[in-house]
Amino acid sequence: MTIVAFAEKNKAAAQIASILGEGEVEKITVEGLPVYEFKWKGEEWLVMGLSGHIMNYDFPEQYNKWSDVNPGVLFEIDPQKLVTRADYAAAIKTLAKRANKIVLACDYDREGENIGFEAKTLAEEVTDVPIARARFSALSPREVKKAFESLVEPDYNMAMAAEARQILDLKMGAAFTRFVTLSVREKTRTKDILSIGPCQTPTCGFVYEREKAIRAFQAKDFWKITAIFSAEGGKEGGDFEGTHRAGNIHDKEKAAEIFKRLKGAKEGVVAKKTVKETKTSPPSPLNTTEFLKRSSKYLGISPELALEVAEQLYLAGFTSYPRTETNKYADDFDFKSLVLDFARQKEYKPFAESILIAPIAPKNGEKDAHDHPPIHPIRAASREEVSSAVNIPQASEVYDLIARHFLANLMPAAVFEKTHLHLLVQEEPFDSSGTVLKEMGWLEAYPFENKKDKLLPFVEEGQKVGIKKLSNTKSKTSPPKKLTEAELLTLMDKNGIGTKATAPTHIETNKKRGYFETKGKTISILDTGFTLMEGLSLTVPILIKPDIRAKIEALIQEVEDGKKEFEAALEEGTALIREMYAQLEANKKELTSSIAGAIKDEAALEDKKNYIGTCKACGHVLRIVQTESGRFVGCTGYPDCRNSYPLPKAGALTVLRSKECKKEGIAVLKVGNKYNWAVGIGPCFTCDLEKECYPPETVGPCPECDGSMFLITYKDTRFLGCTKRCGYTHSVPKTGKLTLVDRTCESCGWKLFRLKEEGDQSTEMIFCVNRRCKEGREYWKKSGKGNEKLESGRKKLLQAQKQAQR
Repeated sequence: MTIVAFAEKNKAAAQIASILGEGEVEKITVEGLPVYEFKWKGEEWLVMGLSGHIMNYDFPEQYNKWSDVNPGVLFEIDPQKLVTRADYAAAIKTLAKRANKIVLACDYDREGENIGFEAKTLAEEVTDVPIARARFSALSPREVKKAFESLVEPDYNMAMAAEARQILDLKMGAAFTRFVTLSVREKTRTKDILSIGPCQTPTCGFVYEREKAIRAFQAKDFWKITAIFSAEGGKEGGDFEGTHRAGNIHDKEKAAEIFKRLKGAKEGVVAKKTVKETKTSPPSPLNTTEFLKRSSKYLGISPELALEVAEQLYLAGFTSYPRTETNKYADDFDFKSLVLDFARQKEYKPFAESILIAPIAPKNGEKDAHDHPPIHPIRAASREEVSSAVNIPQASEVYDLIARHFLANLMPAAVFEKTHLHLLVQEEPFDSSGTVLKEMGWLEAYPFENKKDKLLPFVEEGQKVGIKKLSNTKSKTSPPKKLTEAELLTLMDKNGIGTKATAPTHIETNKKRGYFETKGKTISILDTGFTLMEGLSLTVPILIKPDIRAKIEALIQEVEDGKKEFEAALEEGTALIREMYAQLEANKKELTSSIAGAIKDEAALEDKKNYIGTCKACGHVLRIVQTESGRFVGCTGYPDCRNSYPLPKAGALTVLRSKECKKEGIAVLKVGNKYNWAVGIGPCFTCDLEKECYPPETVGPCPECDGSMFLITYKDTRFLGCTKRCGYTHSVPKTGKLTLVDRTCESCGWKLFRLKEEGDQSTEMIFCVNRRCKEGREYWKKSGKGNEKLESGRKKLLQAQKQAQR
């Protein structure tokens, strides 16, 4: 008799074959894929590993061209389940033809059952032999043999629950993504796909809501009154801090009034002392969500990577199956054998031995989902052994977390002594608290929980304590903190978004879509994600809320529990999705305007050369627009906002970011090297405020009036003119680069000029041009006005300046 078994992955197939074949296994290939052949209990066995899902749902070909199909039509179309891995399908059929019996040995959860049914469906196309199911929670010899010795019927309801999820997710994801993407493309040039997913979108919604709260936060001032007390007369001595019982005081005057009453106080008195012993129980056993949260919090590992590592540890025979909702052990769980194994492992030996000296009693949680036991190690191993068997970074750290959590769960509670002091200073109440760890208990095996002692000196009621310092400190309230991945997983679990197996995938999908990113342990939403969530929140808020998804998850669970027929669940789920889609259609204009405008805004903000500022009419972005007929300043909110401003027809434009128009022009531009232009106002040289906006750099007082002299430059000439336009002018050198320096003439007070001859950068001189000044007359005389050549005069002046400097 030949029996064929299908495992979920090749590594699991190899483990099963090794256990049942007791090492005598031959590896063959079928359709190019590895298959393991061995004998067990007198029968021929062939075990093949699949590649996860080898079939997938999709719409018929004629519905896959986005531009030709109204997205809403997809709700009425039955998707087809197609083979995506032809090589695996061929191998299944080849092996099925040789089988007298088939065993489905995929992971025992919803997806695993569905994957097994994919193999079952393909096998039934070529054979009608009996098909059974092997269920196990760990790839240990005991569990595997027990599962294959007590085969059961495949679970149709569990497989169909996964099927219902696939179909509903496809309908919603495809229809919503196409609708939003195509609608936005009508208003803006973008090739990006705006992905909407039934779990992905509410997951991003949690991050968006937190980011929105952070952005809306307005800090408020508060004052806190503290004192540094000194208990030098106590048995142990030392300083400690106390806080006024009013806590954070938001009224400045009230804080000042209290502080005034305390002024000059040199001592306080211990009015009351309370000492209380408390116990902290060990953590409950690990289910998937708790494991992912703790991996993120303590090890800094993303949920997706943590689940991948846990799965490889399971396949390598180190830990139990990592996808479970159960956080309590069965009554017949064999703790003693496993703890004895850990007592032989040096790293865990002290904790295991302490557990073995008393009756073993785990601190159980409250949920038994009847799927798998909590995540736990199935054998003791060193870090080196784990690292060599599982070639994934941090595999040994994840194993260590699982092992220590298991051991900590069997250890006694940690005992703390908490002390609270109520002190009086000038009859004003102060509080001080401290905690001392008296017995480590489970914390001895669990270094991830950082329990720092805050010690207080030993004092008695009625004892006076000195005051070293009194402070009335001003602070500001802090905004909400960004979500961590652990907190996000908690929100998803609480609101029924995804499952223990899919939650990490939904987080990772948002990262891949560019909707949010992780920085350290916190999550930051990105512009695209915020834009999309903002648009949906303003128009179809139900899309980013978890309510509808939670209802769909409940429908899927009813299918698994046998309380609802598969077709009925599909019908109800589709009706819920269609309800959301109707809202999407009804709010199309507002949605697309919001998202398209934000996309245009982002592009305009990145284009630093053409970015002008904010549109006063609608709040979108103003930027320079170039067309075949000319150029102008336009709004990214077009066509809803038609606000625009003219620009000069010729000349290169440069935005002067540091300049501000006094007539409230949108921005100031430099046109070529000729003049400035205020957007919305016009050329600055026609404005009566030009001199106020661009005051000329003056040389000195005008000899004829109370004005000032400044340099005027035209195309063919330059000279000094008066700011009061009294008519007085003064000549300057006609050639060379002429600039004012930050020095004045000692004789007349005019600013000095620097002159560099064109083409000769090595020759420069600094001089006064004032003809009514002794120094100025000397310059003009030497520069050629006294029948001497200009060049000769300049060189002599330069030489004289050098000599004077010596």
